Amino acid sequence: MFRMSIEGLDRVLEADPPAGSVLLVTGGEGTLKSSLVLAMMSRYLEGSAEHGLYASLEQTTDSHLKNMESIGIRWHENLHMFDYRDMRIEWREHSLDMFSMTKEVLDTYIGRYRELTLFAMDSLNALYALSPKTNLRRNVYEFLTALRDRGLTSILILETGHDVEKGGERFLSDGIIELGVIESYDGVKRYLQIRKMRGARHRMEKHHLVVKPGGLEVLGPIYGPATTV
Repeated sequence: MFRMSIEGLDRVLEADPPAGSVLLVTGGEGTLKSSLVLAMMSRYLEGSAEHGLYASLEQTTDSHLKNMESIGIRWHENLHMFDYRDMRIEWREHSLDMFSMTKEVLDTYIGRYRELTLFAMDSLNALYALSPKTNLRRNVYEFLTALRDRGLTSILILETGHDVEKGGERFLSDGIIELGVIESYDGVKRYLQIRKMRGARHRMEKHHLVVKPGGLEVLGPIYGPATTV
């Protein structure tokens, strides 16, 4: 269950999003977007025959593994990672259709692992930067439709502050999990807030997100009592 994949996430999310949902994880630099997604996927796959694929356009596999180890996140063997580094080096003088290429990568892994049910893209910003700027919204719509048609629960990382809303991703997604940093009376805190989650009751307030020796944990609301929608 997703709501049990991070300690305390069930404080915020009362039910899992429906299978096949497309979720956005948004936030600025240093808000633990990649760490949260990798932790959710790894923990979700524990004790399951399902498989997941994490597609990384920005960091290498080694970099992700080191980051996970540094904050106590265990890598599950059914979580596979594909980074585009070698492909981008080989084709650096050519214009690539990254949307079509990603769908081909997905189909390759689905053919290899029939129980592939989870997919993550890190990040949409990089995907947009490497793709033609014409027809971007149509390409995003078709890409998200392709993810749903394949029956995948997908988590797409979007860094805020630049290149936001270029593809209509907030409108097209089924859920939005926002990560951020705020200053409070007792210091600077990271927070997690669910902005939208179709088909699942959730709380609206910003909840304190912390790093503990065993990984990430969601604590109570930063401001006042929680409200469910």
